[in-house]
Amino acid sequence: MAKFGGAKITDVAREAGVSTATVDRVLNRRVGVRAETSERVWSVVARLNAGKSSHVPLHLVQSKKTIDFLVPAGAGPSVEENLLNAVIDAGRTHNASIRFHEIDRFDPERLANHLKIAVGNGSDGIALQSLEHPSVKWAVDHAVKAGVPVVTIQSDLSGSRRDGFVGIDNRAAGRSAGYLIGRFLAGKKGKVAIVAGSYLYSSHDDREIGFRRVCREDFPDLEVLDLVLGNDDAEDNYAKVGQLLDHNPDIVGLYNIGSGNRGIIKALKERNIEKDVVFITHHLTSKSRPNLLNGTIDAVIHQDMKKLANLVLKKFHMEDRQITSEVTIMPFEIILRENVFE
Repeated sequence: MAKFGGAKITDVAREAGVSTATVDRVLNRRVGVRAETSERVWSVVARLNAGKSSHVPLHLVQSKKTIDFLVPAGAGPSVEENLLNAVIDAGRTHNASIRFHEIDRFDPERLANHLKIAVGNGSDGIALQSLEHPSVKWAVDHAVKAGVPVVTIQSDLSGSRRDGFVGIDNRAAGRSAGYLIGRFLAGKKGKVAIVAGSYLYSSHDDREIGFRRVCREDFPDLEVLDLVLGNDDAEDNYAKVGQLLDHNPDIVGLYNIGSGNRGIIKALKERNIEKDVVFITHHLTSKSRPNLLNGTIDAVIHQDMKKLANLVLKKFHMEDRQITSEVTIMPFEIILRENVFE
């Protein structure tokens, strides 16, 4: 019988009220499943796996803290592969019941509404990849006032009452990307492109600022072009980067701040320049790893999602709400093909 973690697919299907085929599509990240259905399946998987944890006494299952994770739907392997699996494992370790909410990317109203729903459904803590928007800020502040701690992950929310942030120093990550491109190019002149998901992510904003500053200060012969917004979507990135390459044949470097590497790689390969353009991106995944190994991607800025998930759940288990406004900055790694790992 097929399993995901400790949970059987048949059990997940029964608990989620869907077919085993639907569960299989969700667990294998195949297309054709509504975000709401995917969210329900992941929540059941997390709950069943947590309940099967052998070191947790059965009488404690009912006292588990219920933690809601609000993540962008369709954000690619960095979320669907790395973060979700890490949170499931961390939930077992910290005796927490995890509810996943996959939300349309860059829709602050939906994100705010899910925050309110989580509070109304008895959440003991909310972790979210935040969007910079008044509606989200209001919903976060409302949750905290209602006694539900909120921790932002990967991308913070300025001016809010959130209880903490866990993620990397995104300004430093952008500076690192700029330094890598400048050093890889070794004095070569030309244009450099930057691709991001949305201005609604403060993390993307910080990475761009750091990248531009290093290029301006240390590599003045490089011309950094205007930001390309690809919505963290492979097809969007493919179309927009392809157009940019056609209008700027002297592009020598490219930094993808967010997701959607597949579209960028497709655009580079169609023009046979994948080995000529220095390409720096984020997140080592099953998709980026082979392109790092074959030289299409030159370096990956990577953060450990398992560590992130454990730090977040550890915060929710602290007594007396001692996490107020605490920022936890994680280290990040520079992964090259010579030190790539599984």
